[in-house]
Amino acid sequence: MRKKAWIYGILLLLLSACSHGTTEQEPQRDSDTVAVAVTVIKADEVAVPTDTTSALTPQQIDSLRFRLTHHYTENFNFLVKADSLRLVPRQGDTQMDTCTVHDDDLIVVAQIHVQLAQDSLSKDTVWVKVARDQQTMGWVDEPLLLRSAVPDDPISQILDSLTYSRGVWMSLFVFLGIVGLWLARRIKPLSIPSFYPILMLMIIAVIASLYASVQNFAPEYWLEYYFHPTMNPLLLPPVMAVLVTLVWALLIVTVAVFIEVYRYLHFQHALIYLFQLGGLSMVVYLVISWTTLIYVGYLLLPLFVLLLFYYYKHRIRCTMQCGNCGRPLREKGICPTCGAVNE
Repeated sequence: MRKKAWIYGILLLLLSACSHGTTEQEPQRDSDTVAVAVTVIKADEVAVPTDTTSALTPQQIDSLRFRLTHHYTENFNFLVKADSLRLVPRQGDTQMDTCTVHDDDLIVVAQIHVQLAQDSLSKDTVWVKVARDQQTMGWVDEPLLLRSAVPDDPISQILDSLTYSRGVWMSLFVFLGIVGLWLARRIKPLSIPSFYPILMLMIIAVIASLYASVQNFAPEYWLEYYFHPTMNPLLLPPVMAVLVTLVWALLIVTVAVFIEVYRYLHFQHALIYLFQLGGLSMVVYLVISWTTLIYVGYLLLPLFVLLLFYYYKHRIRCTMQCGNCGRPLREKGICPTCGAVNE
């Protein structure tokens, strides 16, 4: 009964976070107020009817267009992640430093200037004026800003860290899988009579395929989510809502996997099993996501799901239980849990 109460408590805690979506970020506030040169168009005002746009000033239309294509606008907060970020007094003036902001400084976008390209072969140059306070402000070109800073939102910061440290955590999971396989050769192959590990692998495969599909066909959705993230799927477009819902499902199923492992395996065997499952999960994610980018993953995904169902039906599912302790059994004989003989 205690286990069930613990499970329900965890699920309630996870689901309650869904009710708090992120809102439009507030500008940074100090003792003085940073002056903003352009009228701000809020994200919820993006879908403006055609007959209404005639009432907007050219400045407002430019701000709206920039918000749609660059996913941020004036009053948007960034957190500096580089050791230092150099700001200059005027757009394009790189000879004299105005000031420097440093790692973990919170900066706000005060003004945006778009320098149009001279010909069709060149790209427009975007200069962004940012400010830490009234005494610390200056201009920086947009590519350098986006490389040196991250949106001031915990989800955006996690996504940025996962992107830039991808090689590290991928290598870690693969290493865990190799360790699990090496240990498994010394111990009897491990499995638990539960569908949750199979369901976990299925969800990971679908997430990998969907994420790669978004990168292939709708990268703007991912960029919008990066700048304005939320864990509430009700506030997102359908494709991103499905992706976030799958992430929530993966978190809940992962908790269930840990509970099932704790239920069926001793500590040493549980660690080995989790190492194996973690390594296999990473391999599944990498294979499905990479092959989806070249469209092969759309064939591999249903085949992989069918393979998992087949494996569960013929190797994991238990149709009997021990007459002594009640634990699931695949076949008659000695119960691996209590040692009783089942005829």
